[in-house]
Amino acid sequence: MPGSPLSPLLRTPAAALLLTAVLAVPSRTQTSVPYPKTPTWKSVTGGYSTGGAFVDLNRDGLPDLVAADGNDMRRQNLRVWYGRKGGFNLNPDWVSKDIDYHGHLDTGDVNGDGWPDIVVSVYLGPNRFSSKGSVKLYLNDGKGALGTLPAWRPRDAFFSFSCALGDMDGDGDLDLAVATGEAYRNPKDKDRIYRNDKGAFTPLPVWISGTASHSMDVAWCDVDGDGDLDLAFAGAKGPDTLYLNQGGKFSTTPSWTSTDGGTRRNGNSLCFGDVDGDGLPDLAVSDNRQLGGRGTFRVYRNLGKGSFTRTPWWESLYFENGYVSGLGFVDYDRDGDLDLVGGGWWTRTGIFPNDGKTLARSPIWKTTGTSVVEAIFFDDVNGDGLRRVKGEAHSTAPGRRVLRLRRGPIVSVEAVLADGKQLPRSGFAFHRASGSLSLKVWPSSSIRVDYTITDAPDLGITNWDTSRGNFCFLRRPPFEISLVPPPGKSFKPGSLIAWNEALEVTTANSQLLVYVAELDFPSAQGTWRMHAIPILLPGSLRIPKLPWALPVPNPLPKNLLGSYLYRVRLLGPLTRTVSKASFPFALVP
Repeated sequence: MPGSPLSPLLRTPAAALLLTAVLAVPSRTQTSVPYPKTPTWKSVTGGYSTGGAFVDLNRDGLPDLVAADGNDMRRQNLRVWYGRKGGFNLNPDWVSKDIDYHGHLDTGDVNGDGWPDIVVSVYLGPNRFSSKGSVKLYLNDGKGALGTLPAWRPRDAFFSFSCALGDMDGDGDLDLAVATGEAYRNPKDKDRIYRNDKGAFTPLPVWISGTASHSMDVAWCDVDGDGDLDLAFAGAKGPDTLYLNQGGKFSTTPSWTSTDGGTRRNGNSLCFGDVDGDGLPDLAVSDNRQLGGRGTFRVYRNLGKGSFTRTPWWESLYFENGYVSGLGFVDYDRDGDLDLVGGGWWTRTGIFPNDGKTLARSPIWKTTGTSVVEAIFFDDVNGDGLRRVKGEAHSTAPGRRVLRLRRGPIVSVEAVLADGKQLPRSGFAFHRASGSLSLKVWPSSSIRVDYTITDAPDLGITNWDTSRGNFCFLRRPPFEISLVPPPGKSFKPGSLIAWNEALEVTTANSQLLVYVAELDFPSAQGTWRMHAIPILLPGSLRIPKLPWALPVPNPLPKNLLGSYLYRVRLLGPLTRTVSKASFPFALVP
């Protein structure tokens, strides 16, 4: 602060010193996994939590956590924990009035009012394995709360462990696919789709698979790139299957089936993601050993034209005890490829890193404790990595009905412009987990989308160990600053105040930051901004030791004796992220 009477006190190192130190760091190093090995948050215990998701039910910009409890152990409720500035209460804020043996759930705006709703599978009926379950819908009341009782159930009954929302016919609303069958004690069943007609599902399915199976999971994805959503099922005691969408209609016969394992395989969960970077979504499945599976995670590579390899293109090593279950893709290091997160029953959860071509067969990271994992999901719980994507353009080619947003993980969609006009919320359907977007009226010339992604996705896990609760692992922010304060707390005239700072970029993409250092003077004499330096730090960077030293003038004016606070911050202008550190000290005679 040149010219200030306070400036002779401390001389800041030149900005060039910081820049020189950064540039002198060796080439980029492997970023450590930015998740803690123990949960940042645990919910109250007591629930056999199965289905789970992050979703902003009250549209306050903070993700809420929804869990469906019951599984095949006890009839229980749905529960919601509302987000509160990066965290959740121990106890849920909302509980449904009805109880069931709940399976997995999905979220999306079903009735087009702009508020997210919840669909959930009912695995078993009231008499457990001797009675069939169903699927049901809880509507948002338009104020951020779910109805305490279901707004819809179909007329038919079936065992169902999983369901998924997706726009089957490209008409701008979300239809419902249901995986059916119960592999422990009951015969096979046929999978179903319920169409959304003006914000309500049909009472009976509009599509039923021609082949009965024990399907444990289901997901929508445009597998063949033709602009509509295809449908995959994970099979227990049988193969995984894919049904291709042909202009809004499905054949009753699968276009692809896996051939590995036969009736000895046990597909538990599945998800889509481009593992090998060829632009085509590959299919990942967990093969739980309980009913004969291999106890591994598997990836079937997309061969183009709507087909996968019939046997795994990649397979993990036998994972923990082999009871593999929930899985999901996330680019944990933000290097542009998708890494696989997988968990299991009474095991640890692990991350299998991607080198840009394939996944490692062993995890690079595991949680310290075990849990009984069912669902794995991601969102920016504390909002420390949010980034806006503005005006992303998409093709309006004839025949296309659904598009997929290119960046992720996606937090929210802010605006959809069709032929230059912004659509109302009722004019499009968006499914956050798959990143798919469909419009009620397909434009003739242009589609542009504004949406928000995150560079710091946090990890959520549902757990049906009733003694442990559900978990959230908060990811470290995209960049961090820390410091080691001086060894002493009091300094005399002529002494040297010396400390070390450390900088780290925990993502693979570069970060444009502002490095700010400030000093609070004693006796309300104000704050001195020592420097504010714009700096571009490369990705996967760690500077473990950046030395700083400030001499104390001698003689020292009496009015400068007293307590000080040194503060340093890294600011991310492209996000709202701030990383900060500080230490106090005193100048004494």
